Amino acid sequence: MKPMGLNSTPFISYHEIDVEEIDLIADAWGFDSEFCDVIEILGQIKIITPGNLTKNLIEKVRKQV
Repeated sequence: MKPMGLNSTPFISYHEIDVEEIDLIADAWGFDSEFCDVIEILGQIKIITPGNLTKNLIEKVRKQV
């Protein structure tokens, strides 16, 4: 058993982390988001009005049962 404190990680503060040249989304999720990619993804989203949302959810639940 090693004594405490001999293999610890030093603490750093947020302002010491340099993210100037890092794409945080790409780094975290592996998703390289270029402008054209984002526009293409937004085109695939179906917008549902609140009234239709409830109706669609009820239909999906009934299909699962």
